[in-house]
Amino acid sequence: MMDDQTTVWLKSLQYLPPPLRDFHDQKEVFKTIHQITNVDGHEYARSVDWVTGQCYVIDIFLWFMARRGYTLQRCRARVPFRALHADVEEARNRRGAALPLPSAAQPTTSAKE
Repeated sequence: MMDDQTTVWLKSLQYLPPPLRDFHDQKEVFKTIHQITNVDGHEYARSVDWVTGQCYVIDIFLWFMARRGYTLQRCRARVPFRALHADVEEARNRRGAALPLPSAAQPTTSAKE
């Protein structure tokens, strides 16, 4: 039955581009999108956080489209695109630099100093 083959294929996540097949990689991509894109400048997107965006795009939209034979793929146009992995890494580094040290790593000062 074709539906069973399609379901197996969907569950394999092969309909997603490689950078989106791993849940943790998805999180990094959607955090990056939210960090780089000025969502406050878009009235309709202002109330959408990265978690909601990730769930809707991955679990609903791309799955729905894949069920109907459409997949997201890298464009083959010969133009200078940005590198997804570089944007994700840069955004991750910026988030990491903005975070305070864990309490165990914080320098301590004595009340007597």
